[in-house]
Amino acid sequence: MRESGKADEMGVMQAEVAHRFADVQGARATWFSYARHTPDLLAKLGLIGVHDRLVVCADDFEPAFRELFRWNDPVFVSDPTPQAFLRASMDDPDSEEARLIPEGSPASYAHPAGIHADRLFWFVESEGCLGLRVPHIRALAEAAAAVGAIIIVDNTIPSYFGCNPISLGAHVVLEALDRVAEGRLEKKVVATSVARSVVGKGRRRLVSPNSEEAYRLLSFSLGDPDMPTRATALSEADVCAISDGMDSFAGRMRRHVDHAHAIAEYLFCHPAVGHVFYPGLKSHPDRALAPNVLLHGFGPAIDFSLQGTHDERMMVRHLRFLTTCTCSHRDARAGGALTRIGIAAKRDLNYLRLFAGTDDPLSIADSLDQALRLFCNPPEP
Repeated sequence: MRESGKADEMGVMQAEVAHRFADVQGARATWFSYARHTPDLLAKLGLIGVHDRLVVCADDFEPAFRELFRWNDPVFVSDPTPQAFLRASMDDPDSEEARLIPEGSPASYAHPAGIHADRLFWFVESEGCLGLRVPHIRALAEAAAAVGAIIIVDNTIPSYFGCNPISLGAHVVLEALDRVAEGRLEKKVVATSVARSVVGKGRRRLVSPNSEEAYRLLSFSLGDPDMPTRATALSEADVCAISDGMDSFAGRMRRHVDHAHAIAEYLFCHPAVGHVFYPGLKSHPDRALAPNVLLHGFGPAIDFSLQGTHDERMMVRHLRFLTTCTCSHRDARAGGALTRIGIAAKRDLNYLRLFAGTDDPLSIADSLDQALRLFCNPPEP
């Protein structure tokens, strides 16, 4: 009885935190789930069935999507524009005949085996892909409505502090909570938020059938958002980490974003750096659009590369640079106070991806400068 009472108490606490998370986004509901990343959660949910079509603009997650959704044969676009998504959606290789679900494939939880659903899903990152592209989410949402697509936005990089996709028309928003929880999570958690089906009143009342469909599918997979199930229940430590993190999140994110901007400006001026991609730089292709999508700055991430031609040797050079750079902190927990540097890659194209921490940006710039000097002018043996 005591264990049952404790579980009920934790369920109530988790539901309260989920309600807080939904409120800050203007969402109808939010669920928390353990998952490695957003594509992993989508695969676990069974939200996208085998007969559904999936268009993805997230080349930094392309290997994960190809593996987890190989039964769907997702279509990948590199340009996060409505035109690119519409073109990809028109290229439907399926005939009008319903296909039987391939043997051994993960059938959609929402549609029994053998039933042809043929829904259309668009997946895009609010800030992501190689080069940290920023899509025009409102324009994407309008285009999605025209073809009946459910638009799913991965909001992990800017977080709810830096972007509100639901206010821009997204139906489902996913966010990995490492940064919200300040790197204190025992296991990785992804929040799933769904837009309201009805907004406004009177003549301004708008009904979104796709939001209602998304809520129905998510409820089928995750259950009642007010009653966490065994599949969605988090540990007490993780619930507390998310709750405490939300209390201090705005102040911390302000520092993450400000530090990223300062480091990006430094890298942009360094002669040993080849390319720098940060939406706050005038050189970024989405610089004019970004302020209409991103809030409170341009996010905590920077993509950059060393001087040289991008080929198979660039990955080796970037890996060597990471071993030289003392501020890479690759073993540190994601979302914590320390600046971390890793690699974002797509086949033969790869960049160093820096997530600014709350640590001193001048110290980070000094460490980067030393590493760049040492890498470009290695000591003689």
